[in-house]
Amino acid sequence: MREKNRIYKVCALIKKPFILLVLLSLLVIGRNVQAEKSNNLDKFKGQHVSVLAINMPQHVAYWNLIPEFEKTYGIRVDVDLVDFIAYREKSLDAMTKNPGIYDIFSVDCMWLAEYVDLNALEPLMPYINNPNLTAKDYDVDDFVPRVFSGTGVYNDIVYGIPIGSGSMGQSWRTDLAADHGLAFPERFDGKWTTTKMLSYAKKLHHPEKGYAGFVTQAARWDWGYTFTPLLYTFTKPENAGSEFFDEDWKVTIGKGHALDALKWYLQLRPYLVPGTANFGYGDTFKAYRGGKAAGTVSYSGWIKGHWEDPTGSKAAGKSVHLHTPVGPHGRVDPFFGSWGVGISTESKHKEAAWIFMQWLTSKKVQLKAITMGANPVRHSTYLSPELKAHLPWYIPLYKHMLEYANPDERPRIAEWAQMSLVLGLYGSMAWMDVIEPEKAIEEMNAGLRKLLKNTGYYNPHIVKYNQNWRDLTYYDRLPSGWK
Repeated sequence: MREKNRIYKVCALIKKPFILLVLLSLLVIGRNVQAEKSNNLDKFKGQHVSVLAINMPQHVAYWNLIPEFEKTYGIRVDVDLVDFIAYREKSLDAMTKNPGIYDIFSVDCMWLAEYVDLNALEPLMPYINNPNLTAKDYDVDDFVPRVFSGTGVYNDIVYGIPIGSGSMGQSWRTDLAADHGLAFPERFDGKWTTTKMLSYAKKLHHPEKGYAGFVTQAARWDWGYTFTPLLYTFTKPENAGSEFFDEDWKVTIGKGHALDALKWYLQLRPYLVPGTANFGYGDTFKAYRGGKAAGTVSYSGWIKGHWEDPTGSKAAGKSVHLHTPVGPHGRVDPFFGSWGVGISTESKHKEAAWIFMQWLTSKKVQLKAITMGANPVRHSTYLSPELKAHLPWYIPLYKHMLEYANPDERPRIAEWAQMSLVLGLYGSMAWMDVIEPEKAIEEMNAGLRKLLKNTGYYNPHIVKYNQNWRDLTYYDRLPSGWK
């Protein structure tokens, strides 16, 4: 009543009844908006959302912020953290054997097709476009287009929202290099080549001083994302797009770029940390951050939480972060990696799950999360002072993600996980000298052909996936333009 009385007095003084009507209308509208907002929040209070989440340092930043969400929205969020090596199997078990046990899944861009083919993920544009569920300032077009589409779009439909994206590359100890009179070029300047990289691994291999020249992950499961960049590096520009298949899905891994890549990769073995044949992601980062190697294969998302962690890394403040080296034909690997979050089709709390996902991927939370190691996925985050202060190695990746990154570098088909295992089986056999590299490539080719034949790719009556990697403008659509 006091508020209304003030309005009456003002209108009486200026003697303009029209203003009285306007002010009263604004008061009613404002109260209605507040009531509507309150009601929208109230209907979700007390609900419970469960998340099956990947346990990686760049994502833990988000999970650590959940108490802020719970306090504001009154929705309880439980997170089941699973290490990378076990995540895919557990997610598939949850989707097929215990549907509905989780409301939200972490989604690797490489497993999106597989999950959608299982009808496990909910289309998200109806939620994004619902003004009763999504705030105006969510600004879906602030997401970098290739990051958004490369993470969560499948057959033109949005199934996932990105929470972190980056590129494969390498990290090297600048202090150890300086001890031997070596320096590193700038990222993406074209001077970091396969020839130079191999020579640096050799020159920086000093086991007598407690460190090897390099460390990589040669275990079978990891070949899909550590060997694949080399396939692109060694492919001639005129053959771009046919690194794995031609336009008719004929397997192109044979003598040529694949054999050249494998032979080069095998040349690293004398300069590696002992035991690398069995190394996966965890072993590799422990070796580099523990000071056991001068260089390492690296994903940009790991850098903050692993390499540059001043509390546990001997490499912190002493590393340079580069791209995968330029190959003999001048080609730079266009690697794209990304994780997102998606809603289970079997969720009983889909709207509450979206409220949480919307908050998790909002501008405000993204900006806060990158200060703790999360990866940028929005234009505004890439252009922020926070990025420069906390993740400076991401600055040159903005142009890469806008113009060069290939979301389909590892073909986004439901069979990718099996393809990766075929590469790893024969690649690791060559690594351990069980078979010659020529035989390994021959077996990779045969294994991939058999896989594609068994899954119908050579059946003219079965509709195939679109080979969107042949025209990357497919991924450049504004996020709001997808279905």
